[in-house]
Amino acid sequence: MMRRMVGRFLAICGWLAWQVGRRLRALRLPVVLSRNAAGAVGILLLVLAVVPLVLPSLDAQPQAATVQEVLDGGISQPDTWVRLRGTAVALEDTPTGVEGSFALLADATNPLRSIVVQGDVSSAIESAGNITGRLAEAVVTIDPETLPIEATVAGTLPTIVTDRIINLDAVPKGERASLWPLSILPVILGALLLIGARVGYPIFRETYEVDVLSSPLAPGERLPAAFGGRVGPHQSDLGDPGAALLLVRRGPKGNVLTAQPLAEGGGAAPAPVTIGGGWTSGRTGYVYTVTESVPALTVKSEEVDATFLFANPRERDRVAGLVAVGQ
Repeated sequence: MMRRMVGRFLAICGWLAWQVGRRLRALRLPVVLSRNAAGAVGILLLVLAVVPLVLPSLDAQPQAATVQEVLDGGISQPDTWVRLRGTAVALEDTPTGVEGSFALLADATNPLRSIVVQGDVSSAIESAGNITGRLAEAVVTIDPETLPIEATVAGTLPTIVTDRIINLDAVPKGERASLWPLSILPVILGALLLIGARVGYPIFRETYEVDVLSSPLAPGERLPAAFGGRVGPHQSDLGDPGAALLLVRRGPKGNVLTAQPLAEGGGAAPAPVTIGGGWTSGRTGYVYTVTESVPALTVKSEEVDATFLFANPRERDRVAGLVAVGQ
């Protein structure tokens, strides 16, 4: 059951790659591209899938910081672009002696640590804790008696940075967007096309289940079959197989299996092609398409290199009894 599920999955991949390749070949692309059209499209899709992962990294972001890091001097370089999280409370009086719009930002992780911010205070208050701006040197003096009660923690005065302020960005810089969901579909399609380009379509999957009770074809018996590959001078694609009759005749050293391709359009039938007479090898299995799985036998000999398709496993196994099948 699992083998058939895997076979059907590979057939779907192969069919998808075959469809893409068929349409691209209709565009009369260069030979190199037309032969590997589906694989090239699969690689292109995987490259496109990387773009949403790389693109956000090109978007410059401010340094994530806390007020405590500024107090400790860990972040002190003027003009450092930082992102702080916390709650801003507007100040009525200027804390630096310079006219402007100011607010006191209480750190989200430690509300008893605060820093003065200058700029569009209203946007800082409404920014839901995402505050970005440039660090600047300043002398900060705030009278505790004028500090709004909202800037304290249950009446406890915070520790305020006295030598630095934040000059707010005109528009708070948003956090880097995660675009990885856009990569899911290109990755899936690219992987399916690469697998399909590798396995081809239709696909043959070997099986080791053989009906041991099936007797090999006897002299004079014949079986209809379809084939894809080379049978003597005749060539047929497995996606559009040709028709053939498999016959058994007596030979000087035993029974000999032959394949006779059927003429198309009602013309004269070609001469039978001997399968055997020298080295011969075969594999039993199934050929999988999107909609069905067909019993199949691959045969390689001096004059034949083809996959034969049968109506049922019993017919396949009767022919396989005349071929050296690897088990």
